[in-house]
Amino acid sequence: MATYTFKCNCKFNVLSESDNSSVTEGQTGLPPVSFDISKTQEDDLDFYSCEKTWGLICDGKTKGVFQLESNLGRSWAKRLKPRSIEELAALVALIRPGCLKAIVDGKSMTQHYVDRKNGEEEATYLDDCLEPILKSTQGVLVYQEQSMKIAQTIAGFDLQQADELRKAIGKKKASLMASLKKEFLSGAENVGMVSTETAEEIFGWIEKSNRYAFNKSHAVSYAICGYWSAYAKAHFPVNFYCNYLHYSKGKPDAHQEIKELISDAKIYDIPVYPPSICKMNKSFSIYDNAINFGIGDIKFVGDSQAAKLANAISEASCHLSKVPDEWTWVEFLINCASKITSRVTTSLISVGALSHMSVSRSRMLYEHEIWSKLTAKEREWIVEKEGGWDNLKDCLIDLRPTKKLGGGTSNYKRSEIIGDYVQQLESPPYSLQDDPEWISGTEEELLGACLTYSKVDSCDTSSANATCKEFIDGRSGKIVLAVAVKSAREYKINKGQSKGKTMGFLTLEDSTCELDNAIAFPEDWSSYKHLLFEGNTVLIIGERSKKKDSFIVQKVSQI
Repeated sequence: MATYTFKCNCKFNVLSESDNSSVTEGQTGLPPVSFDISKTQEDDLDFYSCEKTWGLICDGKTKGVFQLESNLGRSWAKRLKPRSIEELAALVALIRPGCLKAIVDGKSMTQHYVDRKNGEEEATYLDDCLEPILKSTQGVLVYQEQSMKIAQTIAGFDLQQADELRKAIGKKKASLMASLKKEFLSGAENVGMVSTETAEEIFGWIEKSNRYAFNKSHAVSYAICGYWSAYAKAHFPVNFYCNYLHYSKGKPDAHQEIKELISDAKIYDIPVYPPSICKMNKSFSIYDNAINFGIGDIKFVGDSQAAKLANAISEASCHLSKVPDEWTWVEFLINCASKITSRVTTSLISVGALSHMSVSRSRMLYEHEIWSKLTAKEREWIVEKEGGWDNLKDCLIDLRPTKKLGGGTSNYKRSEIIGDYVQQLESPPYSLQDDPEWISGTEEELLGACLTYSKVDSCDTSSANATCKEFIDGRSGKIVLAVAVKSAREYKINKGQSKGKTMGFLTLEDSTCELDNAIAFPEDWSSYKHLLFEGNTVLIIGERSKKKDSFIVQKVSQI
């Protein structure tokens, strides 16, 4: 087996607390902050023998790992448990649709490789001469290069003929494959290593491989890149997630990618916080070993509005002679709200960017709506007077004119309207306490993920005895989870005693993380699938599967 060594001098760009400047017009991308993962000794680092990295891959904790971040990649990584670049490259090739759909003796080529690697099936060869070529892949023809080598060994193909065979396999050229068959059989007869019947069988195997055989040079390149990303995740998880979150905006569904990354980060106890006007970082940043959303990561807040907000905060800080951490809500409202769009202000409030002001988000939104109804002259008068008000109500009381002293407006009709606003502030028509379900839904809409609460936090969870993260961390016995159903997929069983019946595969979530391997077998799925629909909050009783990685649903009730 090949030995891979690497003098490790990889650098990753991250946004860290070393770059804590405000957003400025035209600022884009991550600043060039780097860290070096090389070791200081002169000898080459045996980079590819890191137990922590291989352990992460073998456990299927591969969200964000190149080529292995899908459910398919994670699942087969756990089954195969690769421990070398050779095995990882094979995994990359084997999870392609061709290998998964190529059925031999009732099993896919992928399953044959896994069973042989794990000692559950003996590796066999059509002829002894194939063993040196196929031994590294457990006797399974995985790569196009292996077909080329077989043709050279058995049929005496030269490099050009072997490359023609590769093209026929890779580009699925049936006519070329037919002409090469004649050359192969003729060559095999001349070489005399195998009988004509065996040569026919071997070529038939090669011919069928055109449905799935992969290019080994690509597979090894992918495996090396995958290992590098897994190494970064294993050793520098905060930086890893910060970078992946930053570049998630390039994904087809950016918010879904953000949600999955944050759920995965929670498993590693990495805190992720909403954006804050106290930091004013533009994109995802690292502060005190935690990841913080940036102002530019909020939906509806573009670069130009972020720049306007930064300027407004800078001017207000000079005017008030204090930093945003020390501002009151009414100070932000008076000094900044009129300098950015109403949508940006409501977005900032809704995601918790002003939460340090100790006013509920519902109240801020309610008071901002009233503030927006004031005329430009009235708001200008308030800004100029800056009466040191503690709240918006006192501000509006000062704004109203009196018969003797005058005020912010000389229009007595307008005075009555402002009086109504004062009454609305004193006696709101609905509760201004924040509801966890509303906060979680709003954060998910504007940021892509729930950070402060989950949907379940608004429910009675007193009967639960575990969280999703506790299950992932190994909790066993009778488990009761209070969760929201993120997704539910019905699957029809095609073989065995339950053939024709349906079962359910579920992804569940609470405030700790997502649990994407919950299973409801036919009887329980039939009993409870009316409750197991996307978005519903339920109490689920279950236990760990015999293989220790799945949550088996036994009973479900509404919460």
